[in-house]
Amino acid sequence: MTLTADPKVDQVGTLNLVSTAVEPELPQALEHGLSAGELVVNLRAEGRPETLRDAVESGLVASAAAAGAKAHVVYVEHFRPGRPVPTHRMNAVQ
Repeated sequence: MTLTADPKVDQVGTLNLVSTAVEPELPQALEHGLSAGELVVNLRAEGRPETLRDAVESGLVASAAAAGAKAHVVYVEHFRPGRPVPTHRMNAVQ
């Protein structure tokens, strides 16, 4: 997840969660509060794309409301990727 502050202010915050078994990582935090920004969520998880999209959107609305903020979804892309087709395949371990 990446949060970019107002374009006039050079701030970016990132949050990574790679497993439910570990705590989220915050490699880059915002230095100051913000009045507007853009949040990009890149979710890769097992489940129906529509179900995951609905969960993200409802969580975003609830989190924003709890913080006294407003959130507007501008763009959503959700899909189920195809099976990988490797370029090279090893038949045996050497």
